[in-house]
Amino acid sequence: MNEFVQGFIKGARETPKGYFAPAIALWRLLVEVTESLTKEQVR
Repeated sequence: MNEFVQGFIKGARETPKGYFAPAIALWRLLVEVTESLTKEQVR
């Protein structure tokens, strides 16, 4: 398991930030939509 974590960290450092940007943008969109829907239901 330790080798997996080390390999993941090494791969993440070598991978350009542009690779993760679409995934992060999609995640933030989902979080914002979810929060806005739950806030509307509480009112």
